[in-house]
Amino acid sequence: MNLKKKLAGTTGVLVLSAGLLGVGVATAPAAHAATTCTTLVTTNMGSQYWADQPSTNSWSTNCVLSQGSQGLAVRALQQSLKNCVDSWTRTNITVDGQFGPLTAQAVRRAQAKYGSAVDGVYGPNTRNAMRWWSKNYNGGANACRG
Repeated sequence: MNLKKKLAGTTGVLVLSAGLLGVGVATAPAAHAATTCTTLVTTNMGSQYWADQPSTNSWSTNCVLSQGSQGLAVRALQQSLKNCVDSWTRTNITVDGQFGPLTAQAVRRAQAKYGSAVDGVYGPNTRNAMRWWSKNYNGGANACRG
């Protein structure tokens, strides 16, 4: 038996043994796990359209926001929720940087409208499904862009 097969067999035995003994085995974090959005990044939405999107301090948009979050990232999310989801969000969302119950409800409305899992938490799947309030830097009208 070659070394590769021996190692593969040993690894399987260790994992099985750990499971039988009730010992935890370290696993990779869930794919949806991401850091909290803390600021915003301006993203090109095609042609002359640019949108502010929640991001981390290292400009990664692979981050999450939920009730209790606050700051520039929440403001960027609220602006698009207010302008791009429906008349309820236009009336009921205040762009104040506070992720409260109304923002969570607006996120759920956006998730339902755009085909993302409905949980009231903003994350990468919601970001990819959403339409973003985008400024037209070529003199035309601002618009919701995906």
